[in-house]
Amino acid sequence: MKKRRRTAAVICAAAIAALLAAGCGGNGGSGTSAPGAGETDPAAQQTVSEAAVYTVTFMNGEEEIGALSAEEGSLLDAAALAQIEAQPDTEFLGWFETPTFLASSEKDMASTPVTKDMTLYGSFRSTNVAEDTRAWYLAGTSSGGPLAANNWANASVDEETRELFRLQPTGNAVNEFSITIDLFAGDQFQVIHDWAWDGQKGYGRFTQIDAEQMEDGGGLSGDSAKSNVNVIMDGSYTITLTTDPDNEPLDTLTIVRNGDPLQAAAETEGAEFVPSETTGVMIKGSWVDDWSDVRELTRTEDGLFEITMDLDADTQLCFMIYDDGQDTGIVLKDPDVKDEASRALMAENGNNIQVAEDGSYTFSVDVENMTVTLGR
Repeated sequence: MKKRRRTAAVICAAAIAALLAAGCGGNGGSGTSAPGAGETDPAAQQTVSEAAVYTVTFMNGEEEIGALSAEEGSLLDAAALAQIEAQPDTEFLGWFETPTFLASSEKDMASTPVTKDMTLYGSFRSTNVAEDTRAWYLAGTSSGGPLAANNWANASVDEETRELFRLQPTGNAVNEFSITIDLFAGDQFQVIHDWAWDGQKGYGRFTQIDAEQMEDGGGLSGDSAKSNVNVIMDGSYTITLTTDPDNEPLDTLTIVRNGDPLQAAAETEGAEFVPSETTGVMIKGSWVDDWSDVRELTRTEDGLFEITMDLDADTQLCFMIYDDGQDTGIVLKDPDVKDEASRALMAENGNNIQVAEDGSYTFSVDVENMTVTLGR
C-alpha cells in the first residue's frame, strides 16, 4: 500500500508541474512563450527601427554652414545649434525658410520640433559692417510737390536738382541716411542708389510706416520690397535708410511725419501729354524675373502701337510712353484697360496688367486716350 501511495504522489506532482508550465505560456496554453530575460519583443524592435529621422540644412547666403538631424517630433541638439549660430564676426538674428528673410517664414529652431527635411537661411548682421559709399536718392513723382522735378529719377535731371533728393548720412549710426521732404497726397516714391534702379527699395522695406499716411502702391516687379509708396496724407516727412552692403536683405527704411508741409504744393495746369511723330511705346514684364527685357511696339497706320507676344498665365506687364527717345514717366497698367472684352482676358490685379491664361496676346496702345486693349 505504501508503494502505491508514493506512485500517486509522484504522478500528482508531475501534473501540477505541467499545469504550472502551461500557465506561463504567452497565449494561454498555446505553446508560445513570452520573451525571456535579455530578449527583445520583435514588435517593439520594429517600432524603434522605423522612427523617422530628418535633416535641417543651415545656410549663410549661398554657403552651407552646417546640418543637424533629429528624430521626427524632436528638437535639434541645442549645443550644436548654438555652435552653428555663432558665426565669426556676426550677430545672429534668426532662421528663415526664405533667403530674403520674410518675417512670415521665420523659424525658432530652439523650440520647433523637426517634422521634415528643411533648408533654413540665417540672418547674420556683421559686427564689422562695411562702409556704404553709394549715393542714395528718393525717386518718385508728384503733381505739384518737390518730387515733380524728380520724375522717377529721370536721366535728364541735372546734378544740382538730384542733390535735392539725396539722403544724407545722419552720423547717428553706421550707414544710416535720411532726408526730410514735403510729400503730398497722390505722390509716389521709392529709394534708389546712384540714380539707378538696381537694388531699389519700396514699401516692403519699411519697418515703420503709418497706414493712414502711406499705402502700398504696387510696382513693375510685383515684389512688395520694390513697390511704390503712395502718399495718402500731406506732410513734412523724414525718411531714414539703414544699409548693410554685405547683406542687402537687412536694409531697412522708416518714415516719420513731422507735421504739415513746410510749403504748399505748386499750382499745376494739368497739361496733358500730346503725342507726336517721335512718340514711342515700350513694354516690359515678368516674363523675365527682373523685368529687364524691354520691347518696342510697332506704330500702325491708324496711330496705334501694337505688339503680339506668347505669354504664360499670370504674366504681368505694363507699357511705358516715350517721346523723342526720352521717358515721359507715363506708365499704362491695369486701370488703363477699359473695355470689357480685354478685361475678360485678364486676372484681377489692380496694378499691372496680368493675363489669365497661357496664349498668344496682341496688345494695342492708344496714346491719344492713354488706353490699352488686348486680344487673342
